[in-house]
Amino acid sequence: MTDTTTTSDIYPTRAYDLLTDSEREAVDSYVEFAVRQQRARHQRILAALNVPIPSEYIRRSRQALNRPVLRAAIAERITEIAAEADISPDRALHEYATVAFSDITDYLQPGLYGEPQLKDIHEIPPSKAGAIKSIECQPGHMGTRWKITLHDKLPALKTLTDLMGMTAPERPPVLADYAKQEIRQEQAAALSSPESEYTELLESVASKERQA
Repeated sequence: MTDTTTTSDIYPTRAYDLLTDSEREAVDSYVEFAVRQQRARHQRILAALNVPIPSEYIRRSRQALNRPVLRAAIAERITEIAAEADISPDRALHEYATVAFSDITDYLQPGLYGEPQLKDIHEIPPSKAGAIKSIECQPGHMGTRWKITLHDKLPALKTLTDLMGMTAPERPPVLADYAKQEIRQEQAAALSSPESEYTELLESVASKERQA
């Protein structure tokens, strides 16, 4: 029997895996709240990392959410959820790259007599499934045939090179403006937090001291 135990099963590599059940419950409760708030504001989930944890949640956790390991676990969970839900330049590039660099051999395997046949759908990883346009079942007198169609690579390649500014070096990448907009939104969110007011006050005092 093959041992499928991995190093991460024995030695946790994530802060979340180091927590007790009660600590995970506190982290999950706050993360659920933070994600819900970001969606209600129509803001990126990742921006929740810049929002202070409400005192109510810290009190409920008996100050546990102030501990570094729990803060790290919160950052991990929010980052993981954001990677799946947020629309970002990185995600857009990844989706185009999935189609642009797809390879038909990733979806085929040798049959009983060496003939190519479609892999079981459960054997196709999610990172490759994004390039599939359709899968059709075609019954016939020789049995069932499966037909797989991938998205056209050329439009994806063209869009990808345009977005990265490779086709017209004199023009800035299309995603540059989007990235700047995201940065401005995150800066605005940071400036609206209570912590920023204190930081701004300290900077103002320091500036006046230098002038004096």
